[in-house]
Amino acid sequence: GTTTTMARLSGLQKDVLALYRSILREAVRKDRKALPSTPLPSSSSNNHVEMTNKSISHPPVGQLLSISSSTAYARDQFRKEALIVRRSDFKTIEYKIRKGKKQLQLLKMPGVNLVGGASGR
Repeated sequence: GTTTTMARLSGLQKDVLALYRSILREAVRKDRKALPSTPLPSSSSNNHVEMTNKSISHPPVGQLLSISSSTAYARDQFRKEALIVRRSDFKTIEYKIRKGKKQLQLLKMPGVNLVGGASGR
């Protein structure tokens, strides 16, 4: 198939991509929880039972990436780190993966809403 033309990823590359996807997924979840959801207008507004998760409008991921959010911060941090670390520097990459996994665990904590430089300091 077409997958034979693509270069195979090393184990380290797969680890980095898996961590990146996990952090982005959690950041999107936190951003959607932090941003106010707007209920969509319902055809029968006097029936409260019809309000389900499907009737709540969440901002698209593209919008979350364009505003100051955890999602944009996570993406920008990954890109910044990728420019700093050489591909052949395996020890640093492994260290950054371990550090990223710890940050992911922090992000998953219920009390954490947003990450990034948006704090009031």
